[in-house]
Amino acid sequence: MTYYSLPSVVLFLPLLGALFLLFIRGDEQIVFQNSRHVALLITACVFILSFVSFLFYEADPEKYLTQAFTHSVQTDWRVGIDALSMIFVLLISFLTVLSVCVIRRHVSFCVREFSFLVLTAESFMLIAVCSQNMFQFFVFWEAAVLPLFLMTAVWGAEKRIFTAYKFCFSDLLGAICLMPALFLLAQKAGSADYAALARLKPDETEQTVLLICFLAALAFKAPLFPFHAWLSDTQAEAPVPTGILLCGIFSKLIFYAFLRLALPALESVPDTWRLLLLIWAAFSAVYGALITLKQVEIKKIAGFAHLAQVGFLGAGLFCAAPATLQSLLFLCVAQGLAFTVYLMSAGALYARFNDAGMKEPTGLMKLFPYLGMTFFLSCLAVLGVPPLMPFTGQFLIFYDVFGQSKIVAFFLLLSVVLLYSAFFRLFTRLLFGEPPQQSAGLPDMSWREKTAAIVFGSVFLILSVTPGIVFDLARQAIGG
Repeated sequence: MTYYSLPSVVLFLPLLGALFLLFIRGDEQIVFQNSRHVALLITACVFILSFVSFLFYEADPEKYLTQAFTHSVQTDWRVGIDALSMIFVLLISFLTVLSVCVIRRHVSFCVREFSFLVLTAESFMLIAVCSQNMFQFFVFWEAAVLPLFLMTAVWGAEKRIFTAYKFCFSDLLGAICLMPALFLLAQKAGSADYAALARLKPDETEQTVLLICFLAALAFKAPLFPFHAWLSDTQAEAPVPTGILLCGIFSKLIFYAFLRLALPALESVPDTWRLLLLIWAAFSAVYGALITLKQVEIKKIAGFAHLAQVGFLGAGLFCAAPATLQSLLFLCVAQGLAFTVYLMSAGALYARFNDAGMKEPTGLMKLFPYLGMTFFLSCLAVLGVPPLMPFTGQFLIFYDVFGQSKIVAFFLLLSVVLLYSAFFRLFTRLLFGEPPQQSAGLPDMSWREKTAAIVFGSVFLILSVTPGIVFDLARQAIGG
């Protein structure tokens, strides 16, 4: 039976809004303003509808899932939302609103076309996480690469084209590594639908092949050492709205794929592999933190700090215990929010100084009291200072890893210490001291930036002091 439901509106509203943008006419300034306003309205409506969906789902998960969250067209088109999808739907819709909010400051030409790509990427990623068919998920997940590629190649910084191709090539390698696993799962189950895959029981050899393929995809897409080179360059060259989508959302979808497709078939990571994989994750965390110590560009710092934090996500994934996987999902959300606020505040500094290296500015606290404090708090969020969200997720993963291997836990803790050291250098260089005379007269945060900071900070604080909101969904998604 074919029918239309609230999830269908959530998935396709961004795409309809993107098409509507193409019909906006007028002079350049009118098109600039109207395109941004339409994109902001559409993304805000998508988030509100996603939140309404969450409220209905919380009221009666089983009833709402079967009656309102399943939409099928001739068995070839299947979308639905369960607890695992809901976490990513809320994350995608919320961070896309913030991405659109910063377009005004960071995109100076072809705003209509840029907004079109943002909405298209949002729709593709929403459809991917709500798909009930494995190949449908894969197609829309990879389709989201094209808008991100174009946003980087056209609106990025000096090395934008080379960086965009590096990102696209790395993602392609990850997709190629993943495809054999998808074909094996579909052939073994006789169907690509998740319901059929849930009943799948591969033998030991097939489980090994699946694990290798998914690990290779994880290494390129998350990323993990030594396949991380694209991340820091893309963060440095891409415009801030693209960096938010890439770092906050797109790079997290490989963990969704692992939880949705790999772990149910594997049941758990084999004991013979677990220690080696935990060492790999810890090494990635330490390496990312060490490289962060040498960086001076604040957007590149985000890329390498993200690599260090992905080490924690990898460690949580490789532990594969239900409680640890719940912490993994929580940390995915926490990291997405933390790096978003960091990129927003860092982008505001770039816009004022027009200095990619940010080597000269000092005394930001005196020069921009509000922006300096916002940047300082965003750094604390990335570091996971208690009681903020990232700390909760990192602490729970560290606790479970400590039970598996005390040596690996030590190196994870070392990566945290190194990140603190890297950001301490950043604080002393940028925030404190006397501001240069040529910086006098630069504006502090505008009312739009203050409003965005207050709204985002409120959401982040609420989720930090009441983590059960996310953990309840994570518990339903993982079980146990």
